[in-house]
Amino acid sequence: MIIKNLKILIFITFCSLVIALGLYFDGSSLKKNVAAKNLVPSFNEMLEKISYIEFVNNQGSSIIEKVDDQWLLTSANNFPANTELLSRFFIQLREAKIIDNKTNREDLHYKLGLDKENRMDLILKSLTGEEIYSLNIGTYNYNIPGTYVKNPNSNQTLIVNSNLSADTADFYWVPTDLINIGKSQIKAVQIYTKNMINLIEEDGVLSHQNLPQGFSKISEDSINEIQNSLSDLQHNGFILRSDLPNSPNFKARYELKNGTILFVNFYDISGEGIYVTFDWNYLNDKIQISKFIDPLLDGDQFQLSTVSLLTEFAYKVPQLFFDNNNLKLRAKSE
Repeated sequence: MIIKNLKILIFITFCSLVIALGLYFDGSSLKKNVAAKNLVPSFNEMLEKISYIEFVNNQGSSIIEKVDDQWLLTSANNFPANTELLSRFFIQLREAKIIDNKTNREDLHYKLGLDKENRMDLILKSLTGEEIYSLNIGTYNYNIPGTYVKNPNSNQTLIVNSNLSADTADFYWVPTDLINIGKSQIKAVQIYTKNMINLIEEDGVLSHQNLPQGFSKISEDSINEIQNSLSDLQHNGFILRSDLPNSPNFKARYELKNGTILFVNFYDISGEGIYVTFDWNYLNDKIQISKFIDPLLDGDQFQLSTVSLLTEFAYKVPQLFFDNNNLKLRAKSE
């Protein structure tokens, strides 16, 4: 009897093991098949059709459209988009492969950042307005690593091996470089406040000229700061020029050694920060102009971003740029 029961137990154990192994290998095969799939199988074909890109969540949306062969943020007054950042995102999307299926329970989507309150939606359209692809994008898991995603028409969630993190704020998608002009390139600076301050280059250093009687010269430290103020200048926001106050707080005129003239208007807008506008005269083809500038600070650099040449925008800049240019004459008695 004992032997019979033992045989039965061995048989049951054997069957259980076979079933378990079968499930294991079936599961492994399934996972391997899932992992081999691209998230977007016909990516290159789809890419050729894209004319409209939207990133949207419950906070807002950014819309980037192709207009006359340029990618513009149509949700932000047609400001040029950061195509380098956009390319990096689409490379991640192209390379994205499905690692595994996750939950298909809608009540658990919040754990993956795929609920309506937390997810970001990607919507791609053709030139005719036809939607050609959409995706719900959730949390990026650094431990795996991978991003949780799902088809908007399904509750089935997936994890892919790419970082599809992005943002729906317009500013996220814009280039921020403005100007990178070294101190050795500056020939003269005039600051127009209550009194005009005239700084002329002598032996590589700006010197205060035409000083009105009874006033002290601008300090060497202040002159050095203004001479370096055009180095690696970036913006952290923008508005239309038409939205600026009627008059600036003060103006500056930079004369550069290659003959270029830069006029800068400074606006201190209460509660919003410092905004400037740029107007250029006598630009020549020897100047390095590109969408992005190198962080070169050897004193001889002369780089302009294409953004700095746009005449319809004003740029939000650091307070320090305002302060360094806002020179004031002081009476000798002060």
